[in-house]
Amino acid sequence: MTIFHDIVDQLRVANTEAIVRVVASEHPTNQQLLAETIFAIVKHWSDAYEAGNYDLRNEATVNMAHEMVSVSDKLSKGDIHLPYI
Repeated sequence: MTIFHDIVDQLRVANTEAIVRVVASEHPTNQQLLAETIFAIVKHWSDAYEAGNYDLRNEATVNMAHEMVSVSDKLSKGDIHLPYI
């Protein structure tokens, strides 16, 4: 099993609000590092939407990601580097 599968297994049993609280209480630098990864994933999903690389199981995800990216100049250009301070 991969690290990704371990994370997904934890997400299946976790409460979304609890995860948000844990992340929000993390050190701001750690939040920044996580945000950069999240934004990169959102950009990837948006690109998948444009390429038609999805099916019914993740259509809502890629559609919402595409909507998010379409209103963000930085994300649409792939400018997702956040400074590490």
